[in-house]
Amino acid sequence: MKRTILALAGAALLASPAWAHADQGSAASAFVPSAFALPIVGMDVSNGSPAVTLEAVRYRPRERYYRPADRGPQNGSLTQLHLGFYDPEGNADNGFVLGMRGGPLVDPHIQVGAMADWVHRSDNQSTVLGSTPGPGGTTIETRRELARSSSNLFPVMGFLQVQADENLPFIPYFGVGGGYEVLFLSAEDFNTGNSFDATYGGWGWQAWGGAAVPLSGRSRLTGEIFVNQAEAHRDVDDPTTGETVREIVTLNGVGMRFGLNWGF
Repeated sequence: MKRTILALAGAALLASPAWAHADQGSAASAFVPSAFALPIVGMDVSNGSPAVTLEAVRYRPRERYYRPADRGPQNGSLTQLHLGFYDPEGNADNGFVLGMRGGPLVDPHIQVGAMADWVHRSDNQSTVLGSTPGPGGTTIETRRELARSSSNLFPVMGFLQVQADENLPFIPYFGVGGGYEVLFLSAEDFNTGNSFDATYGGWGWQAWGGAAVPLSGRSRLTGEIFVNQAEAHRDVDDPTTGETVREIVTLNGVGMRFGLNWGF
C-alpha cells in the first residue's frame, strides 16, 4: 500500500509540468512546482485516495558578521562624564576636576571628538582669634578671614583616543588632545581691601591612559591618569613705565579622572 501511495505521488509531480503546458491560456490551471518544494503525501479522508501537498522551503540569509547585542557600540559614538582631581606643579593645592568627552567611533578601536574640563581651586587664609567650649564637649573657634583666592581653568580640546577590543574584561585605552585653555584668577585681601581679577588664555595639550570596565553593552566605568601641559598669558600695561608686558601662568600638572562611559 505504501509503495502505491509513493508511486502515485511521484507520478503527480512528474505530470504537473505537463498540466501547466496543456492549459497555458488559463492562469488558474497553470501549476509549476517550485524547485524548493517538498512533497508531503497523505490520504484524502473523503474518498480514501492519496493526496499530495507541496510545501515551500524558506531560507533566511545569515548575517555576514555576528556581534552580540550586549556588547558596546560598533562605529557609533561614545560619551563620557568624569570627575577627579588635578595636582598642578609648584606649591598650589589640588583642584577639583569635572568634565565631559564625546565623539564618534571611526572604527571599533579609534574615537575622535571634543572634550571640556572644569578645574577649580580655592584657598582661604585666616587667623584664629580665640576658642570657647561648646555644648557636648565641642570647641568653637573664632576666626578672622584675611584673604581669599580662587582659580577656574577651562581646557577645551579636540582629541583622538585608541582603545582595545571590547570583548576584554578590562579595556585599556590611550588618548591625546589639544586645544585652548582659559584661566580665571581672583583674589581679595581683606586687610588692605585690594582685589585682583584677571583672565589668561593659551594653547595646551593633554595625554591620558586608563582602562574601562564594561557594565553592560552600552555603559562602562572608566579610570585614567592624565597630564596637562599649557601656558596661559595676558598683556597688561606697566603703570610705572607705560610699556606693555606679558604675564604668563604655567598650567602644567597631573591628575586622575573617574567616570561613566556610554555609547549609542
